[in-house]
Parts: sequence; structure tokens; C-alpha cells
Amino acid sequence: MPKSNPHKKNEGQKRQSKKDKKATRKPVDNPFKDEDELDDDKVFIECPGATIYEPGTRNIIAGVRFYDESNPSKGYEIVANPVYAPEHRGRRLVRKKDINCLRRCQACQDLTVRMVRREGPDFYIPNPKHPKRRQLRSIERNW
Repeated sequence: MPKSNPHKKNEGQKRQSKKDKKATRKPVDNPFKDEDELDDDKVFIECPGATIYEPGTRNIIAGVRFYDESNPSKGYEIVANPVYAPEHRGRRLVRKKDINCLRRCQACQDLTVRMVRREGPDFYIPNPKHPKRRQLRSIERNW
């Protein structure tokens, strides 16, 4: 009498092909009406990266330079090479009324601000939202 292998599941049944499995899947509702819109008052922006300034001045040595500082929709150029924060996200969800104020993901904005501070990029400022955090993630300098 042949013994059945206990490790094989559904021994007597045929295996479904990949096409049959795809056909039986339920369609997933996509919450995005459009690729760039989530809500009537929110929109995604693309993050171009951080800006690195020369120490003590406002001269850009690497990263992103916007053509018009007051209007990011006019475009930007990359100086030397692109610089991204360790937690960089390609897109950021913002309100439409803030679209002229915000131009980067939160991580790249924080890196830009950290590099401008006179205390240096690794100086930690305590945050009440994260009371257990004691140090910042170190930055690899490639500029």
C-alpha cells in the first residue's frame, strides 16, 4: 500500500495556474483618484533633495538650487551632485494651500536646516515628541 507524503498539501487536487489565481483575486480599491491627488485639498510633491551650503555663508556647494526661492514651481537645478537625507522619501503629501511653501520631503528639509546651523549637523536638539531619542543619525558626506 503506497503511503502518502504528509508534507505535500492538496496531493489529490490540481494546482491552480497563475492565470487562474489572478482571475480569482478581488479588485483592490485604489484610494487615489489621480496619481498626484489624494483628496480635494491635498497633493503629492516630488522631493529634489537637500541643499548644502558653504559653512558660514549662503553659497550653495551641492544639492538643489531653486531658480526662484519664493516659488518652487519655477524649477531647480542640481549643483555638483544630488544630496539626499538618510530617510529620504521621493514624494511628500502636502495641502494645496502650502504647495508654494513646501518643496522637499521632511528628511531632506531637516538635513538642509541641520547643515545651515552653526552648531553643526550632528548637534541634537531635544524634541518632546521623541523623548527617548538622544542622538541624530549620522550623515555620510558625499559632497
